Amino acid sequence: MSVDRVDRFYPRPPGRRDDPSGFARRLDAAPEPADAPRRRAIAAPESLAPGAGRPLPQEIAFLAAHRVPLVLLQYGATIARRQRASADSVLIAEGLVSEERFYRALAAELKVPYLSEPEGLAASADLEADAARGYARLASGAPAGACWLFAPRGAQIIRLMGLTRAAVGRPLYAITAPTLFEESLRRATADALAQGAAHSVERVLPHLCVRRALATGAPLCFILAAAWTAPAADAFTGTAVLLALAFLGNVLLRLYACAHSAAEERARALAEAELPLYSVVVALYREAPVARQLARSMAALDYPHAKLDVKFVVEADDGETAAALRAAPLPPYCEIIVAPPGEPRTKPRALNVALPFLRGSLVAVFDAEDAPEPDQLRKAAALFARGDDRLACLQASLCIHNSGQNWMTALFAIDYALLFLVFNQGASAAGLPFFLGGTSNHFRVTALRALGGWDAFNVTEDADLGLRLARCGYVARTMCSRTYEEAPVEFGKLVAQRSRWMKGWMQTALVHCRAPIGLMRDLGGAGALAVLAMFVGGVLAPLHGPLLACTLVLDAAFGRLLQPETPIENLQSGLWCYVVVMAFYAELATRFVAMRRGGLFRLWPALLFRPLWTLMLMLAAWRALRDLWIRPYHWDKTEHGAAAAPEPSRHAQKPPRPAAFRRPRAA
Repeated sequence: MSVDRVDRFYPRPPGRRDDPSGFARRLDAAPEPADAPRRRAIAAPESLAPGAGRPLPQEIAFLAAHRVPLVLLQYGATIARRQRASADSVLIAEGLVSEERFYRALAAELKVPYLSEPEGLAASADLEADAARGYARLASGAPAGACWLFAPRGAQIIRLMGLTRAAVGRPLYAITAPTLFEESLRRATADALAQGAAHSVERVLPHLCVRRALATGAPLCFILAAAWTAPAADAFTGTAVLLALAFLGNVLLRLYACAHSAAEERARALAEAELPLYSVVVALYREAPVARQLARSMAALDYPHAKLDVKFVVEADDGETAAALRAAPLPPYCEIIVAPPGEPRTKPRALNVALPFLRGSLVAVFDAEDAPEPDQLRKAAALFARGDDRLACLQASLCIHNSGQNWMTALFAIDYALLFLVFNQGASAAGLPFFLGGTSNHFRVTALRALGGWDAFNVTEDADLGLRLARCGYVARTMCSRTYEEAPVEFGKLVAQRSRWMKGWMQTALVHCRAPIGLMRDLGGAGALAVLAMFVGGVLAPLHGPLLACTLVLDAAFGRLLQPETPIENLQSGLWCYVVVMAFYAELATRFVAMRRGGLFRLWPALLFRPLWTLMLMLAAWRALRDLWIRPYHWDKTEHGAAAAPEPSRHAQKPPRPAAFRRPRAA
């Protein structure tokens, strides 16, 4: 394709090597003679930009004829070469040229209409394919007689320009910006998108969806089983033995994971040119108080802006959050997606709404209050590049930035350190499945789509997805990076949050344990036993732990726990005493390791409130059991913004940009 109209601006032939360091050295050279101002006025303006001797990439070359300063185009081209990205994405992501101005200029260059409010897209059966292609058919009666709507990127721009120049007659298409194109797609397919987001897992893996599990009477069976295993006055019963073995399995699993938790996943850092396009999804509902903090966290990510694709998903009736995000303001590579109305109103449904529009090969999920370490995406990309296609997920560690606010936040921080820095890390090193955290998950988009995304009806979609990945042959690992988030500071909000988590774990247990043979076949013996032990610690221990402890104390003081009379009673007594001793040791040892790794020894006075924490967990567990029966898909919203944002000094600072690549003023 000819770019003569742009090439004529170049006084030197192309092919000169781009050497930014040499450019910087020339700027720092000896003082210029007295006639320097006159010489600078005569010099071509493009010579002031790095790589000025090279021709502009074809996808942006036309902008020179549309009053975009050449120095901006040369700067964007230099960054694009260094990052191996398309020059148009660099110009827009770096804020050098607005998306609207770029595509208006493209429409003017192609002599076709630009639609600032595209309407009338024909309904499509493959929304994901249309979003990836960047064009779709317009319904009859479209403005200016256009039949197609295009929102091209990168090489698509070059092909479109070539086809337009070779075409005979008037082009039958219009141009719009990619953000507007995707928004129009969502409006045109709102009903199908809402249905797909709610039922995507049921269509792909119906036997692993929570709605089918709850529809088979499993909740009643679960409640009866819980009542059957509840400790009675006499601790020496058959059910007590089953409980003892279950608790012992959970204790041994914790100790095993702690022993394997020293290794951390690391990999060689990738150069900017090797980094893939990375999507980020944040589901939001009534999060206006933390919108500005969230925008700062996303802007602080140390990743090439042209290779970032950030999606904020808000509900249709939450205009306040959308307005707060727009006022933040957001970087150019961020987009606000309004989810179509539908049920259930859950976070996983919102994530599924964004799934067809993800442009990256990798995707990270964050919560509204999250502040990830700036280099987290780079670390994840390096680990994915080192692993094979079976590596589908990486879990970063979650840390509490307001741990010193009160005893609840302190114990919350210790629990998080125990989960992410000890248990999950050890399970990952041992090759065992584990529950994912609800945030700072990094996925291969192909694996995520193959599994149908997130189960919209599961209120702990993270735990379910971790097991679903493992059962389908994929691997999840932990990574050496941290994300700081906020713990609830009020008792009622803490109970509501824990209750939702436990209800989700109960849902997940019903899904994955209702067919034990299938679970054993998918995960193997060790993996299946580890999953059962995790459910014991997450569900049965909060439900029955305090009651069982009281029963054992009373039986030791006034019963036959320490004075067995028959061989059966000797066996049962010895088993329970062993469980108590091992549980006490596991509690001390694992928490000590977690507090040491998390730097939380300053919070040791909060451990005095551990009995109250245990009672809180029991209250939340029985509340979750009630909710599972009367409102199984209700999402207890956790309010954020009660604590101050994390201190910037706790995160690694982004290195300064070399002088030769400092951004010129935007057009």
